Amino acid sequence: MKNKLTADLQILIISLFFILPIHSYAQESDIEILRNRLVEGALNLEFRPRTDRYIASDYSKANVYLAEMNSNGSWNDVDYQDRDNNWSALVHLDKMLVMTINYSRESSSYFQNEELLNGLEKALTYWYQVNPVSDNWYKNKIAKQFYLNIIGLLLQNKIDNQLHEKIVSDLTPVPTMTGSNRTLLATSTLYRGVIERNEDRIKSGIKGVTDQIEISSEEGIQPDFSFHQHGHFIYNGSYGLNLLRESIWLATIVHGTAFAYSEEQIETLRKYFLEGTRWMIRGGLIDYNVRGRQVGRTDGDLLLGEELLPQLERLKIVDPAFSSPYQSSKTHIENKTSQEIEGNKHFWRSDYTAHHKDGYFTALKMCSERTVGIELNMNSENKLGYWLPYGLTYIYRRGNEYQGIFPAWDWAKLPGVTSPHQEFVEQKKGPNYTQKTSFVGGVSDGNYGVSAMDFSKDKTKAKKSWFWFDEEWVALGAGINSSHEAAIVTGINQCHLQGEIEIDGRKFTNTMQSLKNPKLIVHDSIGYIFPTDQTVEIKSDVQQGNLQRIYGLGKDTVYAPRVFSLWFDHGPSPKNAQYAYIVVPGKSSEELAAYAKNTSIEILSNTPELQAVKNAPLDMIGVVFHKAGNIEVGQGISLQVNHPALVLLNLKNGEVSVSDPTTRLGELKITLTKKGAHPQTQNIALPSGEMAGKSVNFSIAFSTK
Repeated sequence: MKNKLTADLQILIISLFFILPIHSYAQESDIEILRNRLVEGALNLEFRPRTDRYIASDYSKANVYLAEMNSNGSWNDVDYQDRDNNWSALVHLDKMLVMTINYSRESSSYFQNEELLNGLEKALTYWYQVNPVSDNWYKNKIAKQFYLNIIGLLLQNKIDNQLHEKIVSDLTPVPTMTGSNRTLLATSTLYRGVIERNEDRIKSGIKGVTDQIEISSEEGIQPDFSFHQHGHFIYNGSYGLNLLRESIWLATIVHGTAFAYSEEQIETLRKYFLEGTRWMIRGGLIDYNVRGRQVGRTDGDLLLGEELLPQLERLKIVDPAFSSPYQSSKTHIENKTSQEIEGNKHFWRSDYTAHHKDGYFTALKMCSERTVGIELNMNSENKLGYWLPYGLTYIYRRGNEYQGIFPAWDWAKLPGVTSPHQEFVEQKKGPNYTQKTSFVGGVSDGNYGVSAMDFSKDKTKAKKSWFWFDEEWVALGAGINSSHEAAIVTGINQCHLQGEIEIDGRKFTNTMQSLKNPKLIVHDSIGYIFPTDQTVEIKSDVQQGNLQRIYGLGKDTVYAPRVFSLWFDHGPSPKNAQYAYIVVPGKSSEELAAYAKNTSIEILSNTPELQAVKNAPLDMIGVVFHKAGNIEVGQGISLQVNHPALVLLNLKNGEVSVSDPTTRLGELKITLTKKGAHPQTQNIALPSGEMAGKSVNFSIAFSTK
C-alpha cells in the first residue's frame, strides 16, 4: 500500500505542478525556475524512488531522531565504522533527510524550528568528522548523494556556510561512467549546479543525462530498445529503469526552459519505453529476466510496475502527442492487466524474447558469446543465479506467479533451463558469466516467432528451441549430452502452487512422483502437454529456503512457500537425450483436455541438426536449421537453406521471416520448392553491424511450371 500511495502522490504532484510552471515562473531566470521546481519536488518527496530502495523513511519521526541524537551529533543505532554493502551509515543520512524535510515544509510542526536546525548542524558536523566510507563504491558515489542532494538544496542559506560548502563539495562535480550510473551521477551534478547557480555545471549535469538518451552499440539504449549495463547485459528492469526515471524526471524539470530536451531525445525515450520496456511488463510486474542480479536480493521479488506510473505521467507532459499510449500503459499497470500489445518480439541485441498473447506473457532469457548472461555474487547479491540465463522461461498470467519464491527455489532446476542439477557453483573469474556459443537468437514476424540456443556449459551440451504461436508455445530439446558428475535436468516450471493439479484428468494428491508418459498436466489454468512418450517429474510441496542463500547480507529470513515443480530428469551422463512439451496458458481444465485430444501442433523434427514445428490451423512452420539442409513441411513443399538459420514460414500467404542467430552471415540463400511449381530461390541480404541478428521479412509466390 505504501508504494501505491507514494506513486499516486507523485502523479498528483506532477499533474498539478509541472503542467503550470512555465507560466508561473515566466518572469524569472531559467536557473531560478529549475531551483523552484527542484525545491517543490523535494518537499513533495519526489526523490523517494531513489532513497526508499535503501531505507523506507518515516517522515513523522523528526522529533524522535532529534531526541535520540547524542550531544556530538551521532546516533547509537548507526555503526559509523561499518563498510559492507548494507552500509549502516545511510541510517544517519536518512535521519538527517527526515529532519530536513520537516524543517523545510510549511505543513510540518517543525517548520523552521531552531532546535531542529541546530540538531541538523550537529549531525552534519559529526558526519564530516567521521567521514564514513563503504567498500561498495556505489554507496559512496551515488547512494550517499541521493540524500545530500536534497539536504544541500533545502538547507542552503539556513546552516553555517562552511558546513554547507562541505555538502556541496560532496556532490558530483562532473558526470563520469556510462549508462544508468552516469545518469545518476549527472543528477547530482545538476543539483550542485543549481545550488551554486553555475550555468556551466547545470549544463554538464543535463548533458550527463541526455548523452545517454541515444541509441548505442555499447552500454545504454540498444538499437532494439533493450538496455545494457555492465557490458552487453540486458537491464531494462533495473539500471534501465533508473535511466528512464531520471531522464523523464529531468525532462519535466527543464521543460519550457533554455535547457529543454530536443525532439530527438524525446523520441528516443518514447521508443525506449513503447518499443522496449513496455514489452517486458505483465500486469504490475516488470519481467524478472530483465533485472539481472536483482532477483537475488532482499527486494528482488517486488513487482516494480508501479515505479513506472510517475514516469508515464511525466512522459505525457513532455510528449503530449503520444499521451494516449502512455495513459493506456499506466492504466493497465494500475489495474494489473496486460499491456495493449500482442505478438512476438525478439531483442536481437540481448538474446531475449518476449511473447505476449491475450491470456499470458512468456519471457525467454538466453545468452551467447555476444552477451553477458548473468552477474553472480556481486555485492553478495544473486549468489545462486548461475543458471539463470540459459533458457529461463517465466510463464506469467497475473504477474505474481513467482513473487517471493526465489529464496526457496531449486536454483538448478529453473523453468526452461537444461543444466546439471548442481545448485551452487563456485565463482571462478569475476562476477560475469555467459557461454561461448554463437548460435543463439530469434526470428519473428511480429506476431509469431522462433527462438533457439546452442547450450554449452559445464561439460553439458544441448540444442534448445522455442516456437511461439497464439494459444500455445512449444519447447524442444535435442542432442543433450553431458559428462558432468551431476544428473542433468530440464525445468518446465517452478512457481507458487495455486489450487489443484490434474494429470490426465485425475487429481494429483502426492507430493512428488515420476510420471511415465503423461499427456496433459494442468496447474493454475496452464496446460503442459507432452506429445511424445517421456517420463516427467512432478513435485507439489512446501519448499523452504533462507534469504541468505541468495543474498549474503541483512536479516536471514526463512521462506517456506508451497511450490509447483515440473521437470525432466535426463539422469547422469545422458547421450543424445531429448524432450518436447507444449505450454497452453489461460484455459480451463475442460478446454485443455479438449485441446490435448486434438492438438494442432505437429513436431516435424527434433534432432541436433534440425528442429521444426508446424501449427496446422495457422499454416505456420518454424524451423531451426542448426546446419545447412532442407525439410519437407507439408502440402508438397520443401524448404532449404545454405547456412544455419532460423526460418518462419506462413503457408497461407507466402510470408517468410529469417534470421542469422550467429550474426556472422552476410547473405542467406533460401529455396522453397512446391510440387508442380518452379522452385523459388531468394538470396537474402542479412543485417550487419548493430542490426546483425535482426529478422528479415519477405514474401514468396509460387508460379506454375
